[in-house]
Amino acid sequence: MRFSIDVGSELELKLYQAVLLYKNNHGKRYMATVHGVVQQNGDGSPLLGAGQLLSTTSLRELARQLGTGCPVEFLPDQVVARTPDLLAWWAPAAVRPMFFRAGSELECVSGKQFPHPALLFVVCRTVLYVRALFATQRPQPDTKLAAAPYWNLDSNGAVCAGTMRTPKSLTVTSIGAWQQAFFQSEFTHPGGGGRLTKRRGGTSALWKSLAGKKRFPLSTLIEVEPLDQYLKRLEMER
Repeated sequence: MRFSIDVGSELELKLYQAVLLYKNNHGKRYMATVHGVVQQNGDGSPLLGAGQLLSTTSLRELARQLGTGCPVEFLPDQVVARTPDLLAWWAPAAVRPMFFRAGSELECVSGKQFPHPALLFVVCRTVLYVRALFATQRPQPDTKLAAAPYWNLDSNGAVCAGTMRTPKSLTVTSIGAWQQAFFQSEFTHPGGGGRLTKRRGGTSALWKSLAGKKRFPLSTLIEVEPLDQYLKRLEMER
């Protein structure tokens, strides 16, 4: 078989193994077998050889060859959870500048310093998610999260990339770059899909009132689900 790839060249790839998946009628038990491929002498169409039960070790090796393995990394205290497709960490409450699009209703406070609550950042398959925390401490699995009251976010916490230049990698060393990309990008529009703050007037009124202040009002945060449920949901949705 020949496959074209998007780098302007061709690679000739030969089918050498096939994985067959089995499940029962209720879809609650699964099994997989791996088969070698034997080429027929006639038209060259492949035939499957005898199958062997696919072991966990073989499955890990297959994931490694496909580039979906998780390299060994030393995890700093700020990391909350790590899988091959997901990296979650938290940041303490801090005062940071924010930048808003020219012509928007928050242009008048663009570039000023604002207090921010402690935050949870999650990158799941290249998408950045942000939630707020009620306390400046490392969250536990049962810690209740809050909606992050920022522009460019939807009700699920997903960030609309817009002008944000996201890192290419999903590693512990890229944490600083992901945070920097979020805060130094231009916030262009209020998020859609539901309320993100209890503040009357929404996120626009909230950030107008916080320009130059030192402490974020935690009473304006809207509680959502616990941390463990949130991370499991993100993994299932993508």
